[in-house]
Amino acid sequence: MGAAKILIVHPSVSVARDYIDYPYFTDLGAVQLASVLSGEGFDVTLVDAYALPGSGLREREDGRLLMGAELPEILAQSEGDFDAIVVAYTPFHRPPHRDDVLSETLAGLRAQHPEARLLLADLYQSGQHYVEAPGEQVLAAYPEAHAYVKYEAELTLPALLRGMKDGDAPRGVQIGERPPQLDALPPPAWASIDLDAHDTFLERVVRNLGRGPWAFPVDGRTLPMVTSRGCPYRCIHCSSNPDRAPGEAKTQRRLGEEALRAQLGLLSELGVTRVEVLDELLNVSERHFDYFLDQVEAFDLRFDVPNGLRADYLELRHLERMRGRVNMVSVSAESGSERVLDEVVDKRMDLTRIREAAEHAKDAGVPLMIHFMIGLPGETAKEINQTLEFALELWDEHGAWPAVQYATPLPGTRLAEGRTLPVVQDWGPAFQKVPEAAGSVAPAQLELFMNTFQQRLRQSMGPKKLIMNVTYICNNHCTFCAVGTRTQVDGHPERQREFLDKYRQHGVTMVDFDGGEPTLNPELIPLIKHARRIGYERINVTTNGRLAVYEGFAKKLVRSGLTTLLFSVHGPNKRIHSSQVGVPEAFEQTVKGIENCLGFAPRGVELGMNITLTKGNFRSLGDVAQLAYDLGLRWLNVQFLTPFGRATKLHAPDTAEAAAVTREVIDAWKERMKVQVINLPWCFLPGYDAHLEGDLGKLTRHMIFVNNETVNLANYLAERREKKEVCEGCPHACFCGGFYNLEDAPEPEWLVTPESLVREVESEMQVR
Repeated sequence: MGAAKILIVHPSVSVARDYIDYPYFTDLGAVQLASVLSGEGFDVTLVDAYALPGSGLREREDGRLLMGAELPEILAQSEGDFDAIVVAYTPFHRPPHRDDVLSETLAGLRAQHPEARLLLADLYQSGQHYVEAPGEQVLAAYPEAHAYVKYEAELTLPALLRGMKDGDAPRGVQIGERPPQLDALPPPAWASIDLDAHDTFLERVVRNLGRGPWAFPVDGRTLPMVTSRGCPYRCIHCSSNPDRAPGEAKTQRRLGEEALRAQLGLLSELGVTRVEVLDELLNVSERHFDYFLDQVEAFDLRFDVPNGLRADYLELRHLERMRGRVNMVSVSAESGSERVLDEVVDKRMDLTRIREAAEHAKDAGVPLMIHFMIGLPGETAKEINQTLEFALELWDEHGAWPAVQYATPLPGTRLAEGRTLPVVQDWGPAFQKVPEAAGSVAPAQLELFMNTFQQRLRQSMGPKKLIMNVTYICNNHCTFCAVGTRTQVDGHPERQREFLDKYRQHGVTMVDFDGGEPTLNPELIPLIKHARRIGYERINVTTNGRLAVYEGFAKKLVRSGLTTLLFSVHGPNKRIHSSQVGVPEAFEQTVKGIENCLGFAPRGVELGMNITLTKGNFRSLGDVAQLAYDLGLRWLNVQFLTPFGRATKLHAPDTAEAAAVTREVIDAWKERMKVQVINLPWCFLPGYDAHLEGDLGKLTRHMIFVNNETVNLANYLAERREKKEVCEGCPHACFCGGFYNLEDAPEPEWLVTPESLVREVESEMQVR
């Protein structure tokens, strides 16, 4: 009697465009099984839907993506006589309900081979999320299958297939036995598939997905491997060791050094240039990790570890060895709260080790991604903010990319205990992207935390802006002026040009010219023209507009190359405006200057109005908005007082009252012109986030002062801001600087020393 003929099919999968995990490497289990069965004496044919001429990534009518080959091509490669067919069952077939791609594959194979026994098998290899589902439900969803083998299958399937040939194999659900040691398994049978077609498949996936640069790229000949199975840690959300009995300790089994070297050597012989190591935890054993690094160096292989490394086993020397071989290293912090990490996640991780990993990665020049979750059981809003603040701190200080996701319980994990879970229908928009109620923070509130974090992150990556104070001289005498106590001098034009050149060479394309009153510096227009000539794309000037009362100057100013011009107006009429700026004739001159500039402004130059709210003018904000609109302006900047220079509590209105007036103005005018609010804690205008986002831009703004020194705007303003108890659980806390301290207090000592007096500047939005 000849050897039993076995067909192994790795089917195509259907995924959401924004899927989670690595479905383009799920064929590893089928390729591993092919080598095992061949070694056991079976006559094996492997049909890998990822390694056929037509394999790729295609859009489906329902918006999902088909990853792999079309069914007719799979069936064409499956012709012949077979005693049994093993079909790989992946998490992306969304157990336990009947998946359309898998069901069509099984139906096609059953029709093509009516006499062959057909089995479903997880072919679990470690490294991808495992969706625990009752085996009986899986079989009920796929009546075409004779049996279903759960978990690891290398010991169970050979015996099951022999029994089928002898006619006495049991039906139903079979629990796979764990291999006694990984070294006993032969290497995956990659030579049995068309590797050129597999390369083309991965290239098509990268190209057709359209995500831009990937965190874990597919380049050259890229294949997956595992050097270990399982993980000894008990993190609440993890689905590793899915076959573990209740109360059984989690373990990890690793390839020995000889087997590890042999597998990497075989991959190298096959022309592999990058290895995707799918281990759940590659570096838990220092000796194992060091030996792995030795071997990838010996075979000159690049690699990535998509599931990440344990931060407390990751040393600077490891990162230095990985430089140039990995595209990115990832570690998991899960939370920025030590209580949540210890009592909820059960991570057994000191957050200082996460910080050290970020520092070491920066020192080694290796990109680092750090994973976090929000929405964990029992987690408070305050602890969510601790997580977001920690994530952003490591990003700002060390460039460690913060991957923040919602905590999504997978069936079978401790995170899922006691919770009624929907069937995992979609690994993209749902998994880790849709919040669930798990504690004191409702899903809608979790979304607000996430949106806030993402806004803050986008702003920190956004285009940087240079704000240049060209003078401290001013022809107004505003009672609230933030720079009114500074020496009335102009900046040095040659040094200012040098700074424009320097920042442009570093990629900055936006500049604001500010003061004092910038139009009083005769070098302003030459500076604007220089900025335009060297490539600045957005150039703003903030002015009181009085000099523009002269038509010749107004024409030169608006046609100098600037793109926006913001006029400071602090009252709707002469009486109120003059009482704020200290000059009786200022109102008429400013209004006439606005009219002149509007008349001469070329297409594409945006003009707007700026007001700082004080006790004397905040109730007139609606009339100021009307004035701006009547003049032809379609942009109003509303600034709340910041306690610098002459501005003190004496000049500041009640913040809540002023915010209420501002809300009314926004409601009345938001459909007719752009209204932005600056320097106001977000909690005073709930639901008006779009009008408050201008404050976020301060994160990437650098100020050049009259004496040519610089400071970051957000850091400067933070000197007079404070967080209060109410801020601890606020979903805007990660980018809101808190409340301004408007008490009459001296400036911080570092601001009033002679050498630093002119080093700091008021916000670029603060009025003269």
